[in-house]
Amino acid sequence: MEWLIISCLLSGFSPAANDTIFGTYVIPEEKISLSLSPPNNYTLFVMQTNRKSGSVNSQEISRGQFMIEADTVILEDITTGKAMKLLTDNNEKLYPINVPSLDSDSEFLGQSQYYSDGKLKWEGEWRKGKKHGTWIYYDDLGNVAKTIRYKKGKEID
Repeated sequence: MEWLIISCLLSGFSPAANDTIFGTYVIPEEKISLSLSPPNNYTLFVMQTNRKSGSVNSQEISRGQFMIEADTVILEDITTGKAMKLLTDNNEKLYPINVPSLDSDSEFLGQSQYYSDGKLKWEGEWRKGKKHGTWIYYDDLGNVAKTIRYKKGKEID
């Protein structure tokens, strides 16, 4: 079996048993999106912008199941059986290395994350790899638990 490895620079994080990694992650420069959804499905897309209309279309490049072992997310393509490994950085960033089709300086940045029941856990945006703008965190009932504003990765207000 051929293995592609995507690792992060930080280690030691292990999702708690009641924690999830379900959500949407993007590499803006590469226009690649990764969706991790219950019960443990993933889809990897490349996003394409129509220059005439400005609309964004996505093309699936891999789909399958994922599992978590300690701080490693293992994606296995349902068609080819090929696998990719991702090490987590507190479920917000994933750093690819040793992947020929991706720049080693790229980062998968979390755009949103969900509880296992599908309710939104948090959502936020990034600018140049740092948290930027308003990030909203929700409790497991769907209520806003806190709102934090960031500028260039630092809390403001």
